[in-house]
Amino acid sequence: MNNGILAGCRVYVVEDNYLLAMSVSDFLESAGAQVLGITGKLAEAQRYVSEHDGDIDAVVLDVNLRSETSYPLADQLVASNIPFLFTTGYDAASIDARFRDHPVCCKPFVPSALREMVSAICTRH
Repeated sequence: MNNGILAGCRVYVVEDNYLLAMSVSDFLESAGAQVLGITGKLAEAQRYVSEHDGDIDAVVLDVNLRSETSYPLADQLVASNIPFLFTTGYDAASIDARFRDHPVCCKPFVPSALREMVSAICTRH
């Protein structure tokens, strides 16, 4: 059993850059998290959250997913009471005002900072 900072935390990663998504997954798993899945597609993420909302403790959510924003998924997560943090290559001030109370991890990020932010929102430790 892994006793890392994220031990027991089940995280879903929504990131359209495959290599970055794999790196995020590795960062989180090295801290003890269980990564439930990775996707870079909004519709796929929305479907997954609808079908597994009771299994998700936290979501790492890229603001921009190819040609669309992830705000519809953020709305869904808020409605389902699933904690999430945004990742973005832009300034945190660019986040839609509705979501300014959610943490933002700006890219490129330091793995330890991402792990700490996920730990802060994860509903299971």
